Amino acid sequence: MWMSNVLIVVDRNNPDHNSLADLAEAVKLAGAENVNLDQDSQLIEADMPTHEVVVVAAMDGISYVRSVFSYFKGDSPTDESEEPSEAA
Repeated sequence: MWMSNVLIVVDRNNPDHNSLADLAEAVKLAGAENVNLDQDSQLIEADMPTHEVVVVAAMDGISYVRSVFSYFKGDSPTDESEEPSEAA
């Protein structure tokens, strides 16, 4: 799955008066991991599925979403010792 590290700028004057913590919870519900908050700058940093970035950008109270970088997050490789051996 493709993931993006994003910086999310929260609108201080959003009409719904959503707090930074409320918006961070909404971002987590969209599938974000490693969510960090910067109260002074009203920023949220998160790693999230790339296809969910547009969903977060459309949320009320979000003024800007910047994708810093993207990466592929695959399943971890299986350990050969965990695989069943074939009987000869």
